[in-house]
Amino acid sequence: MKNQTSSRKLEHIKLSLNKDVQFKITNQFENILLLPKKSKTVAQSEVDLSSLFLGKKVGAPIFMSAMTGGHEKTFQINKNLAEAADEFNIPMGLGSQRAMIENNSLAYTYDVKKYHDIILLGNIGIAQLANYKPSQIQHMLDEVHADALCVHTNPAQEIAQPEGNLGFKNAFANLKSLAESIDYKVILKEVGNGISKEVAEKVSRTKVYGIDTGGAGGTNWIAIELFRNYSHDMDFIKEWGIPTAQSLIEIKSVFNRSVTATGGIRTGIDVVKAISLGADSCGIAMPMLKANKDGSKGIKHYIARLIEDIKHEMSLLNCANINDLKALKFTINAPLSDILKQRNINLNYLR
Repeated sequence: MKNQTSSRKLEHIKLSLNKDVQFKITNQFENILLLPKKSKTVAQSEVDLSSLFLGKKVGAPIFMSAMTGGHEKTFQINKNLAEAADEFNIPMGLGSQRAMIENNSLAYTYDVKKYHDIILLGNIGIAQLANYKPSQIQHMLDEVHADALCVHTNPAQEIAQPEGNLGFKNAFANLKSLAESIDYKVILKEVGNGISKEVAEKVSRTKVYGIDTGGAGGTNWIAIELFRNYSHDMDFIKEWGIPTAQSLIEIKSVFNRSVTATGGIRTGIDVVKAISLGADSCGIAMPMLKANKDGSKGIKHYIARLIEDIKHEMSLLNCANINDLKALKFTINAPLSDILKQRNINLNYLR
């Protein structure tokens, strides 16, 4: 089991980089039309992207979403990511730390705060909470000096995964208990299939700090697992999920704590639209991973371009800062508007 978890980490990286593992459906941000603020023109040089993440000031409303760790060949990837995160003062998420619980000699592949003073998000699967005590999770986070814990829920991926764990029966109770038991803020995140209003409403009755949409429209973990699961034809679930924009709106309609948007966030306009819809920050993974082909230099170049694009968009919208962006007016077009109506989503939070 120990070697299986570790080798799977490397296999996931290789498939992500070498196969077509993107959703065919979109994240639905194309159906959000932003309306420029009626005020004096804002020059790009005047745009201030600073915002808060876990109550700490960061350089931009973006973060590196969970990618990897747990194999010796993933250490340099995490180190490169951390170096870039440090330079731009943005948070970084770790891949699942299950591998280091199973084999503590792999802990170093996650321990990037030894080299860079960044906001670091730990990671464990919700199905694994049945196997590990809160004290073990606490120690796992302490060991890498994490700032918070992301608990990823991924039933669709587990169904497609050859060695998938389908033990989700008491998952919510375990999440609730964990949030009450450890000294870290807990964030519930999906991995590409989105979180609904109903789930968010249930989470709002716990001590969970925040929710990450992990919506459909970006990297497709079902597709990744199906490249590994040759014995089963499961294409019928390949495009299953709630698109990121829809998931974000559904969550925000019932959950008034921290919400972050991930799932196909690729451009400056994606970030600007997500923040305008109520996200506190936007997570990005695949473009960062691909940029790593040129090491930390490549990742830094990608982030610099993304930040420039965000500033371009905000300047066009006459938004000088994140507060301006959150107050921006917009329209929601079909088919997303029709879906939200069918779902009886309360849009009152959208000013």
